[in-house]
Order: sequence, then C-alpha cells, then structure tokens
Amino acid sequence: MSYKPKTLFRLIEDINSSLFLPHIQRPFVWEEEQMLKLFDSLMRNYPIQTLLLWRTKDEIKARKFMPQVDWDADLSDYYEPNVSKQGHEKVFVLDGQQRLQTLYAIFAGAISLESGGRAEAYFNVTSGDAANDSGLLFALKFSPTSQPLPWYRVADLLGRDSQRNAEELSEEINDKLDALDLSKAAEHRPEEDVQKARQKRVRRNFSQVVSLLREEKHFWVQELDGVANQYPYSTVLDIFVRVNSGGTKLGAADLMFAAMKEGWDEIEEAIEETTELLNSTNLDFDKAFPLKCLLVVNGRGAEASPDKFTGSDGTKLLSDMKDNWERAEQAFQELRDFLKSDLKVYADKVVRSYNSFIPLFDFLYFNPKPDERSKALMRGYYYKAQLFGWYSQSTDAVINTLHSVVGKRCADGFPMSEIKANFLSKGNDVELKKWHLDQTRLRFILLNLVYVDQMGGSPFDVKFKGNEPHVDHIYPRHALVTKLALATAEVNTIGNFRFVGATDNIRKRAELPVSYFGRLKAAGTPIEKHLLLDTFAADTDLLKFDVDTYRDFRDRRAKKIWEICSRTVNPEPVATAPTGAT
Repeated sequence: MSYKPKTLFRLIEDINSSLFLPHIQRPFVWEEEQMLKLFDSLMRNYPIQTLLLWRTKDEIKARKFMPQVDWDADLSDYYEPNVSKQGHEKVFVLDGQQRLQTLYAIFAGAISLESGGRAEAYFNVTSGDAANDSGLLFALKFSPTSQPLPWYRVADLLGRDSQRNAEELSEEINDKLDALDLSKAAEHRPEEDVQKARQKRVRRNFSQVVSLLREEKHFWVQELDGVANQYPYSTVLDIFVRVNSGGTKLGAADLMFAAMKEGWDEIEEAIEETTELLNSTNLDFDKAFPLKCLLVVNGRGAEASPDKFTGSDGTKLLSDMKDNWERAEQAFQELRDFLKSDLKVYADKVVRSYNSFIPLFDFLYFNPKPDERSKALMRGYYYKAQLFGWYSQSTDAVINTLHSVVGKRCADGFPMSEIKANFLSKGNDVELKKWHLDQTRLRFILLNLVYVDQMGGSPFDVKFKGNEPHVDHIYPRHALVTKLALATAEVNTIGNFRFVGATDNIRKRAELPVSYFGRLKAAGTPIEKHLLLDTFAADTDLLKFDVDTYRDFRDRRAKKIWEICSRTVNPEPVATAPTGAT
C-alpha cells in the first residue's frame, strides 16, 4: 500500500480519466452546506482525511463523477462499460467520494438547480475576517450567473488563469477593487487601514486557493495497488464497508465527553443508552444528537463544542443537565415513541436530516404528552422538513431560531404557524403542492408516507436488510417505452411507482400487471396497499396493457396518492376538524 501526497489539480485531471467510483459507492448525498464547509476548512488549512483508492484491472462496474452535481441523478447514466471491463486498468475511490465530488464541482464543474440550469462556484476573495451565521469564514456560493467583484469564478483557476500565479491574480483583483473604491463618493471611501487589510486578505486568499490546487501538501492518498499486489474484490469490499461505517473516528460527541467527565461521570452512559433507544427503529442517530438536544433545551444553542463544558459556565451547564435529566429522559422516550408509533420511520432513506428532530424534542421537553391535534401538526412538520429541505443550510442557526418558538410552554399546542412563517421568510416551501410529487429525490419519502397510511406500518420495518423495499414500476418501464411508445416522463411518475421487496423485485422482472397482481391476489396477498384503487384491486383483469388503461390507472392512482400525502403533510387546515372531515 502506498501513501503519498497529490495535488488537487492532478486529482481533478484524473477524475473520469483514470479515477472512477465503484458501483458499491452510494449516491452523492452531501447538501450544499456541507460542500461550503469543506471549502472553508481547506481555506483555513485544516487537514482532511486521507483519500483511499484502489487500483485494479478486475471487472468491476465503474461510475463517473458528475460534472454537474445532480441530487436527482439516475446513477445508471454515469456507468462506463468500457472502463468496467476485465483487463482495463482503473483506480476506484473507496473512501472520499463526497469530498472529491464536492471539489470537482467547485473547481471544475457545477451544481444543478431545482429550477433547472447549472450554478458555478464563486469565491469572495475579500472574505476571511469574520464568520457568517453558519460559522464559515470564507464565503463561497454557487450562482447560475456571472458574479461581480469581489466574487471570483473558481473554475478560472483551471481555465483562463491556469498559467498565472497567486501574486499576479491578487494584484489584478486588488487593482480593480481599489479602482472601485476610488470611484465612490469621498465620504464613502474606505480608510487606508481598511483598504490595506482587504488587500492583505485578497493576497492571502489567492495564495491559499492556488496552493490548494497546485501544491502537494493538502491532499494525501493511500492506494491499494491491486495490479502489482493481491487485493481481491472480497478483501477490498471488507475494507470499503469498514471505512464507510464510521470505524473508530472521533466525532464532536467523543470530544465533548472528554470535557464533561469530571462534572458528570454517568453522562456518557446516559447518552449512549439514549442513542440506542432512538435507534431501536433501525435509524442511525449518533451520540452528538442527544447532546445537541440537551444543549438546546438548556439555552446553550445547538453548536456542539467541547468548550461549552469548560469553566464556570460549563460547570453550571453540567449541573443543569444532571438536575433535569429525568425530564429530558422522558422527552427522549416520547420522541422515540413518536418516531415509532406516529411517524413509523424505520430507515435512513426517508430521513434527509436528523437535526430536524431536535425541535420536536425541544417541544416535547417543554410540552410533554401532546394531544392528537399537536401530533398531527408534528407529523406535518416532520414531512415538511424532510421534503422541503428546511435543514439543508445553516442547520444550527435554524434550530436556535426555532428554540424561541417551540422551547417554551405552548398553550395552543404545536406552533406550526410560527414555524411555517419562519421558513417562508427564508424562501422555503411550506406546503406540499402537486408538483412536489414529481421530484425524484422525494420519491422514497412520499411512497413511505403512502404505505404507512395504507398499511399502518413502514415497509422498511424489516430485520433482514435484503428485504428493504425498492421503488418499482407497476406497469413495467421497458414495456411501456418499447411496446406502447410512451415517453419517459409518462412512465417515471408517482402514479406508476410502488415499493416492492428486493427479492420479489428480482423475481417479478418485467411481468405485466394483469398477470403479476392476479397471481398475488390468488395467493392471498393484499394488493390494495400497492394499487390503492379498489376497482383495480377487486378485479385485476382491468389492468390491461394499453395506453388508455395505463393512463387512466396512473392518473387516478396519482390523485389518490396526492390525497393521502396532502392530508398528512398539510394538516393545518383540517387539524381541528372532526374525524372524517375534509
């Protein structure tokens, strides 16, 4: 195994040329906030973990990195059959996909916008003197349009400015910024010291960003050379699972425990037991979650850091946490029961943000044993948060803001109106609309909601991971496209999607619905939960394979899905209505 430094320039040059992703890698999951945080860490000269690569000539399905990050991408579009072949030498990324894809998007690519189009990375070359609300010193943003100074298009470092050094770039930008300063009215001209400070930041920023790209001191690579040595696929797979399952890496919670031990010996055991309790529904909470919850309800903010537990204020915080633990423990138990009995959340695939649960804990801490009206609103809040990406940026700031709303006694129940007003003011969606049902990245959450509503339980509530559901077409996609000549947009729609167990999905293959559901019905399987329409469930012969029947079934089923989803996600208008009212 070799261990060596590598320039970011060389890594980007190798991407999709010799450097690929193996098919076992999950999709790109980092939110934009995490991408910005990585850039900020590198600009601060913070170390990042070593990249683990595997060189091989084995026949392994190879996937390209995305030139333009698309969170709704169909991964099959990025497979490279020729590279995957036996005998073709390639290098796979075993650990580091999220970091490399992020850097590729920042320095050489773009991200996709939900409204369509692409947005490129721009760096504010004057930033670095003060942190923003998210705690970031160095300002980076993705924009679909060219940005004026002091914003610099990062991709130019590999394009028009590739032959220029940091000194040349900083001098040019400073000259232009100086000219802008001089063009202002005299009373608005910056003081000389302020201008010099800005010039110094620009020089420092270009020096660092150019160093990141061109110098061999920021990125270290470990490579398993399966060409020169024996690294069989079974061994590499075991390594991959271990490095991507957390291993023994220290997180914020571990560092905080070290600072807290003297004040409360039992704190780590209590937090570990709480984490196990929350994970009893197959979820994957880490120890930082209950700690952040405790920080929030004790008025210390959601930012998790060891220094909060040091000094006299840290002593007071630990004392308060210890004295109020019984109350907090009850709130954690109520949160777990809400997850299991009300939301029926059993898998990571339907949770886009674990931090979205913190305001629910905050509410339960101050408002134990909520009534059914509050629970309906809490369910609506959960789905809104996941579907609309309420926690995709400035997560801690969002939690701290909501603490002022939910972190107190709420006489009128769960304060959905105030929460919606907060997110609406930031430009977020706050109500489910029919067009949301067509969003690929929301498909798992919406379908899970439908099955929970119809079955009273989650299809993800399985012990054997191989039985977790797949998204499947009721009317086979290939047959609709090739035999009925329907466009993809008519086929890949929520009205034609359902969940099916992985094993059953393999057995089903491209069987037409008349045959497939007729066979299930004859075997006594309740097909209503899949079809949703009583008429077709009662008589599977109605599921004929022709354009008119398909469109009628698809549209009526989509309408039923909309009714189920809108009732759960948008409970506000009917939250006080009697049972059965609409």
